[in-house]
Amino acid sequence: MEVREALYRRRSVRAFTAAAVSKKTLLQLVDAAIQAPSARNMQPWQFIVVTGKARERLAQRLVRAYEEELVAGQVPPTPELPEPYQSRVRQFGEALQPFSVQDPTFELMRGSLNFYGAPAVILLALDPHLSSDRLFDVGAGAQNLLLLAHSQGLGTCVIGIVLRYRELIREELQLPESLNLVMTVAVGYPNPAHPLAGFSSGRQDAAEFLTWIE
Repeated sequence: MEVREALYRRRSVRAFTAAAVSKKTLLQLVDAAIQAPSARNMQPWQFIVVTGKARERLAQRLVRAYEEELVAGQVPPTPELPEPYQSRVRQFGEALQPFSVQDPTFELMRGSLNFYGAPAVILLALDPHLSSDRLFDVGAGAQNLLLLAHSQGLGTCVIGIVLRYRELIREELQLPESLNLVMTVAVGYPNPAHPLAGFSSGRQDAAEFLTWIE
């Protein structure tokens, strides 16, 4: 697959089959990630791959923590974003709604905390002693990972809301304090039979983000 094709056809997948992703394939994704550029070749990233029973236990604990918040009325409110970001978030929800209603069991928050059923999860982390500027390096690595996954017929979804429960994740996976979790990526094979298989969020015109100076 050409780079351009992968760039324009990659999308976030929110419905996966139960088929396992091999360790060899997951290692290839991480190896692609670390080919990304980083300031002075610091290579500041760390990757934690979670599969099998460990992934199931983690997802169960995350969903249970959220449900306990619901019962206690302690779910943090969703912050209002400045424009144009709030409008884009609203448009995303409106575009997703016709697909999600076809699956009565689908709920965005629970789906995220269960990694949408993906059999593998890759957590990306940064040394907390490093500047937040180095988040760019981790993001560049993540993009490499996403593109290679797409080119190999895999689906991915970057999930940020999971990090609300950083301490739970750290405890469940016995991760050291020296890792600052910054991103999670669900990885698996897309389920073409699921209603959400037809969903793809759009993009604004490039001119909206561009300042051209000559």
